[in-house]
Amino acid sequence: MPDVPDPDDGPEAACRAFFHELDAQVASAGVRDGIGEPPEAFPYLRATRFLNSFHEQLGDAAVRGAWLDTAQETDRAARSLELRHLDAGAVDGLPMPETVAHAQEAIAHCGALLREADALDADHGPWREAADALTVPDEYVTWQRAVGVYPISRWFIRSGVAVWQSGVRESFDNETGDNEPARRYRPPSAGTHHEAAGALLADASTNALGWPELSSSQWQQVFEQFAPVIEVEADAAYNRIGAPFLVEDGLPTVDTTQPTVYTYATATRYGDETLIQLNYVWWFTERPLDHWFDLLGGRLDGLNLRFTLDGEGDVLLVESVHNCGCYHQHYPVQGLSPRESPDYAEPPLVLPGPQAPQSGERLRVRLEDGTHYVTHLAFAQVPDGGEAYVFADYDRLRSVPVVNTGQRRSLFQPDGLIAGSERRERWLFWVSGVPQAGTQRQYHRHATAFVGRRHFDAPDLLERIYEREHDH
Repeated sequence: MPDVPDPDDGPEAACRAFFHELDAQVASAGVRDGIGEPPEAFPYLRATRFLNSFHEQLGDAAVRGAWLDTAQETDRAARSLELRHLDAGAVDGLPMPETVAHAQEAIAHCGALLREADALDADHGPWREAADALTVPDEYVTWQRAVGVYPISRWFIRSGVAVWQSGVRESFDNETGDNEPARRYRPPSAGTHHEAAGALLADASTNALGWPELSSSQWQQVFEQFAPVIEVEADAAYNRIGAPFLVEDGLPTVDTTQPTVYTYATATRYGDETLIQLNYVWWFTERPLDHWFDLLGGRLDGLNLRFTLDGEGDVLLVESVHNCGCYHQHYPVQGLSPRESPDYAEPPLVLPGPQAPQSGERLRVRLEDGTHYVTHLAFAQVPDGGEAYVFADYDRLRSVPVVNTGQRRSLFQPDGLIAGSERRERWLFWVSGVPQAGTQRQYHRHATAFVGRRHFDAPDLLERIYEREHDH
């Protein structure tokens, strides 16, 4: 272990000592944020797969500056949550740098100070070492594949996946469906102005990574105008969406008195172009057990619906994935052609996409009773009836209340998994290397294939599966 810096050796050493002790307390308390930990040498930075995709372009000073800004903000956000979840005694015992009033302020102060001290913005600085240290490990456990004789078992798994995909293709419809759903959730805003919201993105200034510089209110406007209508076939307690929280024993449940959809923005890349993605996430109390030997049912369930937009703000692709990383399905809308041979060992499930939205239309998503599988998906006029949901920032899930304790904890464990949401299928699919298959998990932690390796947030996912039509 490296020596702990002596805070009396100056401001830089004091800040390194602060981060060192904070990380030690976070690890001891088990409250590391599920996005992952910072590298020891650069404790003010954290990575994402999108950031890591710029590894070869960091010689450009503008790209490097935006990359560092984003990596630093990613760390600040995670540390603020980790700090909130520490006991007061642990926070009080942190070695605070001079001139800093409290620990939250120290996170920003020390990050800025150490970035300057390390000269990461300079052409001659150790930014290459920082980029190499900011790794994002994949969400597969290699030893499980070795023990499970993966070279043989993968063929049985792939056969089972092919059967499932064939069944989905037969049952899925890119129309809205003839029957009225038993339960419908409507967006909080009645209007639909895809063109205006798309124009906000298209006209926005971007940083060197291609990320649009929008205000919070502008992002809210974008999310409001693309927000989907969620329909469920049957009205049962387990088909109602709401806000997750933790009970006293740490197990998750969902308050369905206020329907809630969580939003966050991500980005993917196609060549040198950055494409913005809008994510809508909702949660159910459970996927009910269908019978005593049901491998797939269990506590907590939910979906992530993702829109990928082109540079003009038009919808290129819609995807759905359950919050376990399971059942990842593609619905291309316009401007994309699936490659004849996608660059993945397990072929992605590409279904007939809906027609591009017309004025006044929203995406309507129909879910099966209990399983919450997507059965219908289409852009259409918003029908009458239904209950309005509210929006919440997805990051709220990284700090939820624990009832009757006055405390807050992340819904997710440090490994990104949600304790108590395990499924029996994990004993069947452990040979794939997917940790705790079927367990609900945090974004950035979704493995979406049992054969080979594929991640929901892979920045080259679009490029490996599709060709852009303007490239022909």
